Amino acid sequence: MESEPIFAIHSTLHLIFHRNKNQHGKTKWWKWLSILKRVTLNLARSLRYEASHSHANEASTIYRQYLATDIMPRCYLAFSTVVADVQFSTVGTVLLATLARLAKATGIDKDLKNTFRVDKASRSRAPSISLQNAEDLGEILSRKPPSPLPKEPVTKESDVARSGSISKIANTAGGHTKKSKKRKKKDAIDDLFNGLL
Repeated sequence: MESEPIFAIHSTLHLIFHRNKNQHGKTKWWKWLSILKRVTLNLARSLRYEASHSHANEASTIYRQYLATDIMPRCYLAFSTVVADVQFSTVGTVLLATLARLAKATGIDKDLKNTFRVDKASRSRAPSISLQNAEDLGEILSRKPPSPLPKEPVTKESDVARSGSISKIANTAGGHTKKSKKRKKKDAIDDLFNGLL
């Protein structure tokens, strides 16, 4: 892995950063552009240090691993949202293309393909998940309104007397019985809220 292609990618990222800072500086994806730019510069500097001192440096492998596992997947998701936004899709496309160039220059794309193949093979060999280890997906709820609660039985004699006198007062005061009340036309919204009242 050479430092010159990585410096060129950092230069592109720096130009995108400088050009769009005022407009996009407060968006969520901007954080990932900033992190990517910084880590790319650190990786290029560590590679240049290795080349000038002609010995292996742990820093470049650490930066490369950090890019592969943490930064690049999150940058891909963040930059994909920019592409999805129609107004700024060109900026998102340039960001994704620069990310792909960085993956190719560092050799991360080959590592990702190999890990994908290994994951796919291990999934095909893995036994099915038992119900004990399965993730709790919740419970299925129906959209039907709950049935009305059954009335509690009256136990005291005073409660029986009160309930009888209240129903007599209601019947004589209104002049109407329950059967003779006019029914309103019900529509779908009434049906939805019927169970709540």
